[in-house]
Amino acid sequence: LLVVIAIISIIAGFLVPTLLRGRGEAYKVQCSNNLRQIYTPAMTYSDKKGTRAFPIAPGTEPRAHESLNLMIDFDSEGLQPKLFICPEGEAEPAPEDDDKKFVLSAETLSYAWVAKRMRNTEQGKPLASDKYIDGFEDADGTHAGHKKGLNQLSTDNSVVWVNESDLPEDTKLPKGLTR
Repeated sequence: LLVVIAIISIIAGFLVPTLLRGRGEAYKVQCSNNLRQIYTPAMTYSDKKGTRAFPIAPGTEPRAHESLNLMIDFDSEGLQPKLFICPEGEAEPAPEDDDKKFVLSAETLSYAWVAKRMRNTEQGKPLASDKYIDGFEDADGTHAGHKKGLNQLSTDNSVVWVNESDLPEDTKLPKGLTR
């Protein structure tokens, strides 16, 4: 009986890290899909508003949730709060009212967004990304996120993985994005 328990323990020791690694990869894919889905209403916003620019709130370097709320206010049909949440992060979905409307805040958004006005015709520039890399520390504390990198959405609707070592040390965000 002790031999069987020992064998099961050894097998479990090999399987648990593999399963956890698989879960992390699944979260990366889900997060990447969320970013691609956010791109569609952002393009619709820029086309229908006639600005040919992605949503950006007024002011110098507005917060990501302020800019994305413009898009949600403009046309929230089909958008759900969970779309703005990365499963690897710490954000909670924004509460919906009786009309299924919601407002994003810093606590209910897992993604960073472009900090300055950007036309929808620009190609290959960072538009959005995960907000935090796991273990990132700032004035608000230590944050959760993907390990060793983040997903980055570009203006051509492509999503790429960016390694932590390729990001600025102070922000750990792609250049031009804000939390």
